[in-house]
Amino acid sequence: MGAGFRRVFLAACLSLGFGIAAHAAPAGDEVLHYTWQGVDRTAILHVPEGAAGHRAPLVIVLYGSDDRAAFFQKNSGFDAVADRENFVALYPEAIDGWWALSDRKPLLNGKPVDDVGLIRTMIDDLTRRGIADGGHVYASGFSLGALMTYTLACAMPDRIAAIAAVSSGINEAQVEACKPGHPMPLIMVSGTSDSVQLYDGYIRSFGRLLSVPETLEYWRRADGCTGEAAGKPLPHLNDHDLTRTSVIQWSGCMANTGVELYRIENGGHCWPRLAAAGHEAVVDGPRFGGCSNDIETPAEVWNFFKGFSHG
Repeated sequence: MGAGFRRVFLAACLSLGFGIAAHAAPAGDEVLHYTWQGVDRTAILHVPEGAAGHRAPLVIVLYGSDDRAAFFQKNSGFDAVADRENFVALYPEAIDGWWALSDRKPLLNGKPVDDVGLIRTMIDDLTRRGIADGGHVYASGFSLGALMTYTLACAMPDRIAAIAAVSSGINEAQVEACKPGHPMPLIMVSGTSDSVQLYDGYIRSFGRLLSVPETLEYWRRADGCTGEAAGKPLPHLNDHDLTRTSVIQWSGCMANTGVELYRIENGGHCWPRLAAAGHEAVVDGPRFGGCSNDIETPAEVWNFFKGFSHG
């Protein structure tokens, strides 16, 4: 069978919902192909040695606007955490660098892009193939990718066990589309000086972005949380870093839910990485304000995720 035919055959099987043989993914990186809405959609699958050959938790990692899956895989730091903690990381590719949210959807062949359906298909396929543990599937995103995690939480609470939103609140159109809402564990990482997705929200021609406190209140209500702890300051690791980070946790939430915020004073539109790890280049940090060096975002996200599951 020629290489070109094998690729087309694989894409056809995936688009029709046929799983490939169980336990088929070896350790390492693989580019997955899915024929979806008549085009080839791709995602990078990272399988650590400790997750190969059996079902493992799955973290879906969604980049911000105008980024690419390969770049965000390299810069986000999720692979290193996956290797240490033995979960599988999936980096889907968007159409023209833009995720199809409830209020703004790019067109594909004259029809709105269906990213929700695509990601649902990816989850189901990886579960059928014995790669992903369907009870431990999570979504994490940065900026536009964070907005997409809210869409996934509202559209498929039966698939997603928890979400992480970095550098964006939820928008008003998403809240309207999500009614009556679903309980969903949520961790947020947000900077108070974010000049792109403002901490205090905004109103623009294409709609309103809720502030970070409003977003947290929305999910607090959905999760039935009744208490809020005072912000706990984290150790400051880099004298040149003008940001300060504190963590706030909500209590009294319904079983198997929770809400948590890493609030970064003077933090900009970025993906925080630890100073100790020697990360000089951070995702979109220098262009959009201060970037905290006091937390390793994927590590904190995973520490939150692993406390939640379906069934």
